Amino acid sequence: MTAKATIILLAKYFLHGLVFSILASVFGIVWTVLAVGLFVIGSFLGIVIALVLLAVFYGFANSVATRLIWFPVRKGIKIYLGQGLLLGIILGIIEIIPLVLAAPTLVTLPTSQYIAAIVALNAAFAFVDGVVGKAVGGMWRESGVRAKILAGEPTVTHHPDPDPKNPENLACPRCRGTRLIVEKDRSAYCIDCKRGIHPSLWSAGPA
Repeated sequence: MTAKATIILLAKYFLHGLVFSILASVFGIVWTVLAVGLFVIGSFLGIVIALVLLAVFYGFANSVATRLIWFPVRKGIKIYLGQGLLLGIILGIIEIIPLVLAAPTLVTLPTSQYIAAIVALNAAFAFVDGVVGKAVGGMWRESGVRAKILAGEPTVTHHPDPDPKNPENLACPRCRGTRLIVEKDRSAYCIDCKRGIHPSLWSAGPA
């Protein structure tokens, strides 16, 4: 890998982390409002729902960042929940625990050094978020033809239509097209609407 390619790759990791952090912060504000309402209920169920929503919000934020910067990923509440839970566990170990351990030292620093340390930590965490976020998002990466369509790439090579075989000149019950491949049992395939035809669907005989 060239130096230029390495710099671009590192920048993309940082950008992923930055996009994720911004979206997570916005969703965090929304989640806080919802969580307050759920906590007011005072039930264990309300707390569980709030935590599930937090994981879904984080998973959605990572899906958006992954899709914008790297590759298409599958969508869905279950997928967002899975991503959010994995991110919470991994980033909790990598970032939150060390930050809690370093907090007593950070608060003793002079103001200028404290600000510089916080900026440096956020920059480092953005890069870490990008590396972890891409790896987690890759577990739900779209593949095959759908991935090519979502990425704006050309789809599979178009195959020419088969030659019709319709000696009775039957018409498709759905589209009325006559480009059919009719078998001996009168089951058929319509080339125009690309669907099979059961023998019982013929109602009028030859068109």
